[in-house]
Amino acid sequence: MRQQETIGSFQFFALLFVCRVVGLFTFTVPQEAGFSAGDRVFFTLPFFLLCLLCAVPALLAARRGEGLIAMAAETSPRFAKAAAVVLCAAFLCAAALGTLRFERFVAAVMFPQGDTVFLTALLLAAAGAAAVHGTQAIGRAAGILLALLTVSLAFILLSAADRFDWVNLTPPMETGAGPALKNAVRSLWRTPELAALALAPSFVKGNVPKTGLRWLAAFSLAAAVLFCVIGAVTGAYGERQMFPLYALTEVARFGVFQRMDALLTGLWTLAAFLRTAFFLRLAAMSLEQGFGKRLSAPPVFAGAAAVFGLFLAFSSLAASTDGAASLTASAAVFLTAALALPLTVLAAKRFRRTAG
Repeated sequence: MRQQETIGSFQFFALLFVCRVVGLFTFTVPQEAGFSAGDRVFFTLPFFLLCLLCAVPALLAARRGEGLIAMAAETSPRFAKAAAVVLCAAFLCAAALGTLRFERFVAAVMFPQGDTVFLTALLLAAAGAAAVHGTQAIGRAAGILLALLTVSLAFILLSAADRFDWVNLTPPMETGAGPALKNAVRSLWRTPELAALALAPSFVKGNVPKTGLRWLAAFSLAAAVLFCVIGAVTGAYGERQMFPLYALTEVARFGVFQRMDALLTGLWTLAAFLRTAFFLRLAAMSLEQGFGKRLSAPPVFAGAAAVFGLFLAFSSLAASTDGAASLTASAAVFLTAALALPLTVLAAKRFRRTAG
């Protein structure tokens, strides 16, 4: 393993957190009625519990301290190669689906009349270049970005404090637990970072399971606090907005920070760039570990091109199915990479041990 691939526990935590922040600001309010401001706060609890449950296979694999591909290689070299191909495809699809959600945010908020497809191509080209430089560079950037995002969101929360009103927060589950549970599952499908936990021991120095648990707890708590503030500050206005977190930044403008929404949008764009670069690097590492050959820059850029092609395909399918196809694809990627593959590798290793 080259030194540029090794990162510390904090950098890994920062990468995971920044990746989920992208999902948080591109979180869209579902069109069906019944998912109130109070439900948005409450749904973070079942989301956290579901993530904990579904993370068990990846965390068990991470406890081995060698990484999922190396575990598969102990059973069979062919099995390791198959696992590497599956993981690579899953990470590329996850990058494309995340890019699709970010492009929808850009098209709705930043450049409603602009060419967002061209901007997406530039983002993927830059992410490919970052992925070539290795995980260590991406991890360092994520650590800095996490600090900037924390400070910026703190300013937003402080500036909105005088508009905070508990009356705006409707009681959760007024129409039952269905809406909260449904959206908790939707958010779970859109958390492919869980699949990275099983591969992490091969490039992370430190206790991966402990870092993964801290990340899930910290992000779920942060999401609950943000949705609580969004609901209490924006009220009925926020419930009608497609992107609730962006609506809060518009409401919270003040003094010298009149354009805080523009600053945060820039930071969110950088977060989307790092997320894509991280998944491209994970896809490359999967193939490198499975086939035992270090990939050069051209295959990594080919992965970025594949992500762009998948983005176009998913975009077309999402438009024709009102978003149902992208959610189905997210569920398929999650179930395959975060659940089925780690369970299969663990079962194969256990069977080999008992048979031997």
